[in-house]
Amino acid sequence: MHKYFARRPWNVFRELISHYTSPGEIVLDPFCGGGVTVVEALKLGRKVIGVDVNPLATYVTSMEVRPVDIEVLEQAFNRVKRNLRQRMMSMYRTTCSKCKAEAYADWSEWDESAKRILRLKYECPACGHSGEKRSTDADNELALQIEQDFDSSIEREHLSFPRTAIPPGDKTGSLLSQNVHYFHELFTKRNLLALAILRKEIDSLKNSEGDFFRFVFSSSLKWASRQSHLRGEIVEGWALHAYWIYPKSLEINVWNTFERRWHAVARGKRYSNRTIDACRFAESFDDLSRGRATCLILTGSSTNLPLPSESVDTIVTDPPYGANVNYGELSDYWTIWFRDGKLIDKKDEVIVNRTQAKKVEDYENLMHSVFKECYQVLKSGRCLVSTFNSRDLRIVSSFVVAASKAGFVLHPDGLLYQKPIRAYTTTFHAMQIGALVGDFVFTFVKGKQDIAATPPADQELGRLNQYVESLVNEEVSGGIAEPQVREKAYRALIPFLAKYATSDIDACRSAVGFFEGEMRRQNQHFKNVRTKITSERKQAFQSKSRKRNST
Repeated sequence: MHKYFARRPWNVFRELISHYTSPGEIVLDPFCGGGVTVVEALKLGRKVIGVDVNPLATYVTSMEVRPVDIEVLEQAFNRVKRNLRQRMMSMYRTTCSKCKAEAYADWSEWDESAKRILRLKYECPACGHSGEKRSTDADNELALQIEQDFDSSIEREHLSFPRTAIPPGDKTGSLLSQNVHYFHELFTKRNLLALAILRKEIDSLKNSEGDFFRFVFSSSLKWASRQSHLRGEIVEGWALHAYWIYPKSLEINVWNTFERRWHAVARGKRYSNRTIDACRFAESFDDLSRGRATCLILTGSSTNLPLPSESVDTIVTDPPYGANVNYGELSDYWTIWFRDGKLIDKKDEVIVNRTQAKKVEDYENLMHSVFKECYQVLKSGRCLVSTFNSRDLRIVSSFVVAASKAGFVLHPDGLLYQKPIRAYTTTFHAMQIGALVGDFVFTFVKGKQDIAATPPADQELGRLNQYVESLVNEEVSGGIAEPQVREKAYRALIPFLAKYATSDIDACRSAVGFFEGEMRRQNQHFKNVRTKITSERKQAFQSKSRKRNST
């Protein structure tokens, strides 16, 4: 229904919740993100608590599970459509190449350096033709006229949009280097005006209707900015875990986008209405415990959970993977539209981020603080189940050490590797060569580790290092890529880290350093493998293009 970064496979989380809990029990996700744990728990008849420091996460999650009356919303959409569609479509008018009647562009491809439209795709209501064409002077003049009249249009119609400055950041730096200093500069003036018109209309709707269509509006923003582009023949909205305006950007018709997103979100809500028997929002944990509610969504840091001790039956989560996704920096793009232009407070975000001066050590400390709270609220003998992975073993180590120091014990059978589900291998991020697209599933238990029965770490460390060295050399000689080497090595390294995190942290650091040193020694091999894969993909793409052009 709405873009959120690094969403996890719903069927994996459904199976985890089903396996570790029973109907009516309470599930906690301290990093609820896009809401997969909350949604699947409710579908399975569990009570659920979703917590996230990121307001976009809790907003998306709550809207995904909130029950709605689709018929009432359809009536509201039709009113919005009657009021706005023709006016907004006229902002993208062009001329049909076939019948010369007025048509409407669905997207326009811009040359960012020349600030001109190169081509556009349009639909003609007169003859029904749909196709692409080169831009004309009239197409560029219309866009220029809207830009010149922009300020007067905003003032005359009492429109508004967030005028928030883009702050320095690990991911926002790319925009500042492109001379983009305000979030509204990510949009063409035409699309920004269209969004402001649409926003004003939505704000005039009644409470529940307005809430829903603000969600549809927010869902549309992925496709509305200059970060949209063509990937071959595929129209891509903002697809990266970073900000970036391509040399050839797409300006996608805002009304068409909003209408498409309305249908997509409505389908999602019909599904959630059908599959979630009871979603009643709680104001506090007391509402859950007394049966007055089934779902508690909290915006705030999980380093301080407002929950009683030993009150949660199971924890199922997917925490941030170090610097893999800078959620707060990226989410500002959306949240400024419904938070009066206010940026997200990133002080308590569990992440590795140079701009925030958060190193791996800080990430581990914050993660430890969250897991200490989780240990406190989880019932004895119950499980914390988490997916996790990283191309940097230091990050994996920080995760394991943080959980272990909080008191959790890795179950003897508590490490499984979940291969990537096909639908999750086609995302822009997953398609990056060398990306880790599968996850390890960790099962930690709230219990006590028998330290006395644990042999000294140095006895195992030597054997582990010998195994890791042999494994890396063997896999490299077989032409194996980096992700597969890491997967096999992690299977041996992670249990070692969990075993000695509390008794010999130096041995853990040594194991991590030795492995990463071995991997650095093979950098050239991994680079060659990536080059080979890139060449094979390019050849396959060119072959596919030739076949398509010949038909």
